[in-house]
Amino acid sequence: MQKSNNRARFESIANLADDEIHLDEAALVIAAETQEDLDVEYFLHRLDTLASKFETAFDTTTGFGISVASLNDFIHNAEGFRGDVRDYFDPRNCYLNRVIETKIGIPITLALIHISLGARLSIPVKGINFPGHFLVRYGDEPHLIVDPFSGRILSEPDCATLLKQIAGSKAVLKQYYFQIASNKDILIRILDNLKKIFWEKKSWDESKACIERQMLLRPAHDEFSVQLGAVYEMQGNLHLAQHTYTTVLQETSDEQLRNIASKRLLAMQGSPTIH
Repeated sequence: MQKSNNRARFESIANLADDEIHLDEAALVIAAETQEDLDVEYFLHRLDTLASKFETAFDTTTGFGISVASLNDFIHNAEGFRGDVRDYFDPRNCYLNRVIETKIGIPITLALIHISLGARLSIPVKGINFPGHFLVRYGDEPHLIVDPFSGRILSEPDCATLLKQIAGSKAVLKQYYFQIASNKDILIRILDNLKKIFWEKKSWDESKACIERQMLLRPAHDEFSVQLGAVYEMQGNLHLAQHTYTTVLQETSDEQLRNIASKRLLAMQGSPTIH
């Protein structure tokens, strides 16, 4: 029952306009679906407490740059939030409540700490969908880029170096890599991280749950339907897989997705159907 309640709550969040979504609540609801008895409101209060602690310890009336440096220092030095360099792909790193408890996470969940505290302190902090490594931006113009994994303030050359470390020495930094991520983009990326981990573990029910929530966020994105068909295949439910791929063929205008769905349907011909 609790699992279905959390799914219903996430669906309500997904139906909101992007700027009406509270990222911290949404991320905690994602975690609550797989963790029994997770009290979302308790962890929201923990974030409230962190913001109050910062206001007490730091002078937040100073200039923009000092406030940013102070909040970043508070998160990574005073409070000790840091990236998980030992077990990066531990799924717990994707759950905001675990990050709040352990102060260890991956870039996107650590970014949520910056974004959530920024919202409470009226400091503009936004997520950046940088390739392979989520970043945060403080301010509009001028702005500062922060790596939430390490707490480093990054220059543009630093970002170019980071990109080469991720994508190879020939990778070229492009300005659109610094585009602000919408709230739904961030939730999609959190679920993508979880989905990849579960897929590697062949945890098909958990993979399916991630895809279903992504479909709630972006119902018009047919690639999620193709992925759902693949999960049904892995689970041996060829009837549902065939139905899903056929629906994609009938409804999508994306030729690449149509080609994938067509190939999967052909591959399943002659296979026994499990109802």
